[in-house]
Amino acid sequence: MTLFVAESDLTIDFSLNIPNATQSVVGDWVFTLISQYSVQPEPLVADLVFTNARYSTFRVTFPTGFGDAHKNGIYNWNIKKNTVIQEAGLTKVVTDPGGGLGTTSFDSGVETENRVADVFYRPNY
Repeated sequence: MTLFVAESDLTIDFSLNIPNATQSVVGDWVFTLISQYSVQPEPLVADLVFTNARYSTFRVTFPTGFGDAHKNGIYNWNIKKNTVIQEAGLTKVVTDPGGGLGTTSFDSGVETENRVADVFYRPNY
């Protein structure tokens, strides 16, 4: 599944193969994204919008700034009802505007640009 999260509209709907789902109170269903890069879970409350004998549709609202935090990538996901995993898999998250590169430049303080290595022994194979 691919989730497109625009910063202008952080609420998305998606359907899963969970037939005849029920929701007694808000917060029964929790949709969790787990980054394959940082392995940090991002739990989100999922509201049941529609259900029938074949599938259920859920609505999730992402936190403000999710798109600006450069969250593009592949995620493991699961959806739980009262802490019991009902469905799990992989998803691709695409955000708009996408944020920065998320890199921090590193400067060791040592000038290494002009170093030349000396080779003392190089065998001929």
